Amino acid sequence: MSVPFLVRRGWVCGLILFFFGFGAGPVHALGPHPSLPGLEQAVDHLCREVLLGHEPDPHRIAPLIAHVRAQGDAAGGLFRYDDAPGAYQGFAINLPMQRLLRCLYNPEIPQELIKPFSIRSSVWTTPKSAEAQRQLWADPWPPARTLVVRGEQYDRTTADLSTGGCYAMRLKRVLVLLPEAKALLSVSVQPEPSEVGTKGYRVGRDEDSRYVYSEEEGLTKTGLGWVSSRIQTNVSIGVYLDEGEVVQSGVFQWMRAGWSGLSVIKESHIRASLVRYRERIGAVLNAADLPAPEELEALFRALDGKFDAQLRREVEPILAGYLAQAEQEKNRTASGILEKGYARHLDRGELIGLLMRERLLAP
Repeated sequence: MSVPFLVRRGWVCGLILFFFGFGAGPVHALGPHPSLPGLEQAVDHLCREVLLGHEPDPHRIAPLIAHVRAQGDAAGGLFRYDDAPGAYQGFAINLPMQRLLRCLYNPEIPQELIKPFSIRSSVWTTPKSAEAQRQLWADPWPPARTLVVRGEQYDRTTADLSTGGCYAMRLKRVLVLLPEAKALLSVSVQPEPSEVGTKGYRVGRDEDSRYVYSEEEGLTKTGLGWVSSRIQTNVSIGVYLDEGEVVQSGVFQWMRAGWSGLSVIKESHIRASLVRYRERIGAVLNAADLPAPEELEALFRALDGKFDAQLRREVEPILAGYLAQAEQEKNRTASGILEKGYARHLDRGELIGLLMRERLLAP
């Protein structure tokens, strides 16, 4: 498996996108804050009504779908929502809709495998909600009626490129599949502030998505080691539209984050993060050598059948490579963490995800 498949790591779901979001390429704006009539009301319907148990109304959701169809691959700012700045990014994915949904909403395909650039781990915590996702792509497909999957998710992010901050948070989720509109909408709302950010370290190139995590609160950016930062608001809606062999996608994101009650997130940060998200997830999902979902599921089942101790033994050579890279970069903090039995601190999900990634990278 060649490198292009896993250039990776978040749509969060919870689409937690690199906290401050620096370092992306140029953003092609839509204009100041353009939006189709009814767009804000459609967001309200999904995030305040459907999320809490109301039935989805296709007519009220239609402006979101129309926006994605109209904007194509454009990017730009949005109206403020829940007292947070927002941005939009469109992009195409060169996969049939059923295969894409099987990659994105599948208990046997860890999301850190698809989004290694932003997600450390992502777990649906509501009983049976993860299994309910199988209805979204199971045969016969497409389903004959609207499907709704609700639940809660616990996400941990990778280390932010600018600050080194890593965040854990609870998310309320709802997935809505509208067969007549050939659309899937994925909604994520963070109901309370995240846990305090902890320090994480990238090893190697950004494209490698290799991270080492500490349990120490704060940021790694010089002068901000003491900061007790949190993600305060995180609202995201992903829209996927079936267009045959291609899925037209769009991400709507609103975020507030900072410390001492202040948010340092600007619209431009979110826009830049979404551009980077488009590039990174496109590199994964549009790769010519992307394995079939069945292959990924089989690899997951093989690893999941092993004891934790065996998984830790198998992950040691991978971590030895991390250590060699950290030493080459003179990253003393990351080296110190890796030298102290780092594998013991990884949970079962992280061990499986790490082994899946490395096996898929092997020639």
